[in-house]
Amino acid sequence: MTKEVQKETKKKSAKNNSNKKKENIEKKIPKKTDNKPSVKETIKKISLIIPRKDIDKKFEETVDHYSSEIKMPGFRKGKVPVDVIKKKYKEVINDEVVNKLIEEYTFKEIKEKNIKIASNPVIESFEFKDGKDLKAEVKLELLPEVIIPEIKGLEVKVEKEKIKVDEFNEKKQIDAILESNKRKKPANEREIKDGDFIEFKIQSQFADTKRMMPKNSSQFEVKKDNEYEINDLYKEIIGKKKGDKLNFTRTYSKDSIKKSWSGKKINHLIEISEVYEFSKPEFDEEFIKSIGFENEKKFKEKMKEEYLKQTEKNKDEIIIAEIRDKLIELCEFNVPGAFVEQELQRTTGQYGQILMSLPEDKRNEYLNSMRANAEQSIKFSFIIEEIKKKYEIKVLNEDMEKEYKIIAEANNVDIKEVRKYYLKKENKESLTENMERNKALEFLKNNISIKEV
Repeated sequence: MTKEVQKETKKKSAKNNSNKKKENIEKKIPKKTDNKPSVKETIKKISLIIPRKDIDKKFEETVDHYSSEIKMPGFRKGKVPVDVIKKKYKEVINDEVVNKLIEEYTFKEIKEKNIKIASNPVIESFEFKDGKDLKAEVKLELLPEVIIPEIKGLEVKVEKEKIKVDEFNEKKQIDAILESNKRKKPANEREIKDGDFIEFKIQSQFADTKRMMPKNSSQFEVKKDNEYEINDLYKEIIGKKKGDKLNFTRTYSKDSIKKSWSGKKINHLIEISEVYEFSKPEFDEEFIKSIGFENEKKFKEKMKEEYLKQTEKNKDEIIIAEIRDKLIELCEFNVPGAFVEQELQRTTGQYGQILMSLPEDKRNEYLNSMRANAEQSIKFSFIIEEIKKKYEIKVLNEDMEKEYKIIAEANNVDIKEVRKYYLKKENKESLTENMERNKALEFLKNNISIKEV
């Protein structure tokens, strides 16, 4: 069919169906209710046709490579006849050729069309017959197109209560520092009370089979709301003393912390080995010097300075969190699944043991929450990158020098040592990336109107 005929056919078809289109057009095209850009899909599929001549050429090249490398009985290395290689390794070579050519053609198209991919291409299907061209369908996951709103003039609301800063209370802060420096000391002469810490030996037994589990040692902080694999251990321990032996039975539900006990009745035998209590140190010269201060005056000055610095940091973090949520709401784009999976692998690696200790329903709930957090985190990272580009946020040499000085002072080392450390490319890149992000966050904080409500 010629192009002229195709055009004429399309015109007639359009004319004949014009009335129907007019009737249905409102239903088919939804009205826009806001100015948000449409969300583009991050999945793209491409169809490849690889000419037979390219397949044959690649096949011969691969055979030549095999014949020079392979060892076979009766032949010296590099002297195996090509026909023998083709006959014995035809399927292996064909698989290798198919994969290599699909990869080459895919990346050729990616380069020619300037497609920005988020992960390695995936071969969805291919058709490869002797004497025919190779046909393949390849799936690409794309980097999202991020369109950010105009930052200057943007307003973000923050609840006053969230960023309210309590006045510095010297007595309260000293007490908090003493609390964080509590010391553990033996309390074996008295009964166990709330807040103690105990060490004990335990052996458990399945009540139905009488099978004993291995004897082991464990620890427990004696607090009423402290969860432990043994249900209600607190009420068995409280009021007991070092050397006491306890024997009690528990029936565990299906969501037990310890999986092997789920739905079972377990007998527990416990012997209390040690009892400790926590006591706050006295606020005196000895304590002040033990935490690195010359005298009480310098300690109090530093304590106030750190309090004000921390409260300001907390306030900034709340504001940045609100800004992040606002930008995520305004910037609609899909996050590449590969990035989410990568982030999930990293976080589940950190919390693997905790996750495995949870019942299946709670574990799934926790994983879903982690996935949502990963998506939000990655989305904000894309937004930050776009802000850095749009507003030309860069780290200058003078910024690096200031940062080197801060690092040197914080770690009490010579600035030359710091510069030497950051001569390594990967170290400098990591620091630069972190500094650029902080600069972008500072830019957002300074240019977005923060309204307290």
